[in-house]
Amino acid sequence: MVAPALLLCLLATLSPSPGVALDMEGVNLKGGSGEYIEVGSGASYILSCDYRTAYDDAVLQVRWLKFGHPVYSWNLNGNPSVSDSLLGLVNASPETEPHSLHFVSIQYSLAGNYTCEVSTASNSVQDTYSLYVVDASSFPYETRVQVLSTINNSSGAIIENKYEVETGMAEDNIVFEDADCILVWSFSTPAIFPRPNVTCGYYSFDYDDVIRRLPAGLTMHKFPNGSWQASFDSTHVEVASIPRNHRLGCSVRIPGISYRKIIKADDDFLVDTYIDSAGCPSLNLDHTPDLAVEIQDATYTCRNNVLPNDRGGTAVARLSCPEGHAAVFPDGSIEVGWDMELSCQENDMGWRTFSSKDQPVLGKLIDLQELPYCKPGVFNIAIRGGADSFLISSTLLLLVIIFKL
Repeated sequence: MVAPALLLCLLATLSPSPGVALDMEGVNLKGGSGEYIEVGSGASYILSCDYRTAYDDAVLQVRWLKFGHPVYSWNLNGNPSVSDSLLGLVNASPETEPHSLHFVSIQYSLAGNYTCEVSTASNSVQDTYSLYVVDASSFPYETRVQVLSTINNSSGAIIENKYEVETGMAEDNIVFEDADCILVWSFSTPAIFPRPNVTCGYYSFDYDDVIRRLPAGLTMHKFPNGSWQASFDSTHVEVASIPRNHRLGCSVRIPGISYRKIIKADDDFLVDTYIDSAGCPSLNLDHTPDLAVEIQDATYTCRNNVLPNDRGGTAVARLSCPEGHAAVFPDGSIEVGWDMELSCQENDMGWRTFSSKDQPVLGKLIDLQELPYCKPGVFNIAIRGGADSFLISSTLLLLVIIFKL
């Protein structure tokens, strides 16, 4: 049998001591989708003060202070009292959690630092929460992306080719702007409080975010009530500058909180097709500018790639050197009267050797860097091969010298 004195000592050890078990578990915001309340969202917001206390040390008062000034208090034996600054903004007689702040009207003035102070007869604890108020739902976000030629046609205006002359180049070196390859982009936010960070550029489906900023002429306008609006109108963007599987979009964030909106234009078949069109690599080759290229059954995309007219068909390109030119290959060999046919399908990896004679056959992929360049001169015979080329060239040179003598 346990001795009475030992039993009393054990019970005293296991029983909670009065007045020492008041713990503040924290202040939390309930409702919405983040650590902020949003004007016009329709959400039910509660700034909840959670605590724990011993059974024999009841909470006598919960008091709320905003920036250190009392604004709401709840007593064990009475109704809550509300300061003038929160009248009409919080529920003064909530059915549940009367010690918490139940917001019934969301206004800018609710933003601030709120301290919940919990008191018992023997102890007091407190915790502070920074509350943000976001107003971005008064009006919708607006964005629009159109093709320049479509805008001109719908307005009845005549589509004129625009051009630019590069500085220092000949006057006839003109680059024309294709109206089908220019997108016209406009964007505006509603009035937002507090001031947002807005980034506009290339939206990635993979990251669900704007991953690269594009200067679009964005302006920020501040209204008398402290809210801000971001906007730009009719910014021209070349299709070729937009990565495939990307769109034009803007991200809106508010510093210090998790608020984020991604705004991109609704899907448009024509715009999406221009951006994502694949096609075959361009045959405008820098290392062989004199090479004649004749494209058949195909057209050029906005990225200067070649796209078969029939998406399920084949684009054919005939390459040749102009008259009076010879084809000079990377290995030094020369061929007069050289020509070649290539083919490519929309989703092919590149151009292939091709022959339109008899039964057309798709050949192997070729490296465009291995194509010859065209050198002007008079050549009467084809010369191919390393050592043989040197021997024949030397013989021709000797004959010319003998003839002149």
